[in-house]
Amino acid sequence: MLRMKKRNPIDLHLHTTCSDGTLTPSQTVEEALRHGLCLIAITDHDTVAGVADALQAASGSGLRVVPAIEFNTDYQGQEVHILGYGIDARTGPLRQALRKMREGRQERNLAMLARLRALGMPLEMEQVAEIAQGEIIARPHIAWAMVQAGYVGSPQQAFDLFLGKGAPAFVERHSLTPQQACEVIRQSGGLAVLAHPARIDYEQLIRELLPFGLRGIEAYHPDHTARNRRELCGLARRVGLLVTGGSDFHGPNSPRPVEMGSVEVPPEVSEALLAALAKS
Repeated sequence: MLRMKKRNPIDLHLHTTCSDGTLTPSQTVEEALRHGLCLIAITDHDTVAGVADALQAASGSGLRVVPAIEFNTDYQGQEVHILGYGIDARTGPLRQALRKMREGRQERNLAMLARLRALGMPLEMEQVAEIAQGEIIARPHIAWAMVQAGYVGSPQQAFDLFLGKGAPAFVERHSLTPQQACEVIRQSGGLAVLAHPARIDYEQLIRELLPFGLRGIEAYHPDHTARNRRELCGLARRVGLLVTGGSDFHGPNSPRPVEMGSVEVPPEVSEALLAALAKS
């Protein structure tokens, strides 16, 4: 079992340009090494496109990279994110789920651009794709394209006025349910973890997800207070779940300016996760 020293931090929640981050997978690895991290997970939204590059970049460095994903799902009007650690990207269930989500995301993006055009703010998909520079093209990339075109002053303004839920250009997305995400992760050899649960009404959801293969709760997150962490760790102990944690890093110049490795994750958390991955 890999032993962690406190001076070598752990970050199990990182995003790259393959979804909505601002650093490429190899740059993310470089940043992790600069910060002295010894264990990271690449958890891009609805894609594993960055995992291979990150593994290659970390090869021989002493930095361990856990292949992972963060599924965006919907549950009773709430957006729920499910992390999948240790997944095998070659499995049929994962490939099929990601293909359907890519197709649904493409249809949604085109529909949002059509609404913006009707509002007098035309954008071409090529402009948005150039900003995204990855497999996933999503609302943050459309927001930045709106900034570049001079339609709004900031990505946040784009969301507030046009792209947020209920706004004129908003289109509902096609997504998995949390139950389906847990099943896909389990079928792909991974461990399903409920991400940043303090953002939602989580207790009932956790109990509903246990039969579908939920294996953990992300207790350590920048949005969580000390009380949140205590309550989530206590709940995990009561129902027999792992705990995980990370910074939810999206890179510099992102709308979410959180530094990599800024969330302290106890060494025993990573040891338990690695032991569970070894058995999965």
